[in-house]
Amino acid sequence: MSQTVAALLLKGRQSDHTAIKRVVNLFDGDRLVIHDDQPKKWITGDRIAIQIHGLLSDHSSPYMVRVSDKLRRHGIRTIRVDLRGFGDSALISRSHINGGCSPDLQSVIDYVHRLSPLSNISLIGFSIGGNIVLKTIGQWGSEFPRHVDSAIAVSPPIDLNYTMRNLRRWGNRVYERYMMAKLTRTLAYRRKHVAGLVDTGINPVPNRLLDFDDKFTAPIWGYKNAAEYYEKCSSARLLSEVKIPTIILTSRDDPVVPIDMLANTPVSNYVDLVSTRTGGHLGFLSRGIRDPDRYWMDWRISQWVAAIDAVP
Repeated sequence: MSQTVAALLLKGRQSDHTAIKRVVNLFDGDRLVIHDDQPKKWITGDRIAIQIHGLLSDHSSPYMVRVSDKLRRHGIRTIRVDLRGFGDSALISRSHINGGCSPDLQSVIDYVHRLSPLSNISLIGFSIGGNIVLKTIGQWGSEFPRHVDSAIAVSPPIDLNYTMRNLRRWGNRVYERYMMAKLTRTLAYRRKHVAGLVDTGINPVPNRLLDFDDKFTAPIWGYKNAAEYYEKCSSARLLSEVKIPTIILTSRDDPVVPIDMLANTPVSNYVDLVSTRTGGHLGFLSRGIRDPDRYWMDWRISQWVAAIDAVP
């Protein structure tokens, strides 16, 4: 739990925001914002990494900024996505985040590919963003776009129902209360400022995530209840179909995504599960002798992506 809390509080060195904001039109007429960071020496055809944040995050979250900064040092152009309802998408999206919104990620991939048709793309998802990445590439199977050649998912809740049951355990209720407080504030803000907001009118907002998904998230996305939403949007059933090189990074002390959820799920030979003894949920803090700072996760991600093009 300590590394999970530390990940929320510790920002690390934050570079100046120099990204170009771009608006992506989605499959259903909605929109979201991406943040395009291009290194000075980047040329057309060089690698691009698309980063997808977790449930309570956005493009400006510390881990998103740190990883983007390290990738740029390797000459990799980064695209940080603000999912519907978060970050700079909060006021232009009419709908809300979906834990399995692979069509949204597909729209972003298509948009980025049009920006640089010769570039190979790596997908990097954190927490629920990791589930979205894994669901997307699992649905592709052997029909994946050839310009997407790698993926990384960090602490992904691949079974949303299992994750929800785990959140209801007593030890995780503080984390759930934190999530619901932020979701409640975000919804209240958007109800005041977004014209045509997709809304069920639920009031008051439930204080449990399961009830929120059952009464709000599921119906606005066309699911009859939370159980159907979790079943349809979980990536676990699709991991055996993945056909591009993929790393799943998880920790054995993650309080949100239990390691047995991942360890007991069949995966294809293209998926490599990297499990650490400690790390919490999106923490992975460790000052190793090879790393200039404590953010072990950031260094590994940037090195993994950079190594793809270094292979002869």
